[in-house]
Amino acid sequence: MFKMKIITLSSVLVLSLTIMPTIQADVAGIKGGSVLQAEVAKHVKNISTTELKKLLKDNPEVALVDVRLPSEVKSMGGAIKARQNVNIPRGWLEWRITNVALDKNTPIIVYCGANVRSPLAADTLTKMGYTNVKNYADGYIGWKRAGLPIAQ
Repeated sequence: MFKMKIITLSSVLVLSLTIMPTIQADVAGIKGGSVLQAEVAKHVKNISTTELKKLLKDNPEVALVDVRLPSEVKSMGGAIKARQNVNIPRGWLEWRITNVALDKNTPIIVYCGANVRSPLAADTLTKMGYTNVKNYADGYIGWKRAGLPIAQ
């Protein structure tokens, strides 16, 4: 007799987020996610929660780009509450960033849930010619843990 277990999307998401950062393969010349993250970490500029809070208050021109999927935003309880916040999923970043920042000198801060995709997004934007890109390394989870405002 077989026992069935119902697995919810949120448990799969948690499982995938737990496993994903440990993938470090460099198989047949193909770099895995963690290898790419380590390379990108050498040159991507990071900012802390304190720095982001001040920047959002002092600089209305900054674009705060959440690269999580809309389903993640919903399942994680929201996004950073800031009028500058915009959700552009990582897979659409190259196509949609010009909706937010036509000027290549626009200050852009990218973030995700736990600093997995946002460093790669920051690197991509820099390679696209944006000159003032930073990564919010604490991510949504760090912002929420700090008790700062969340938009549902």
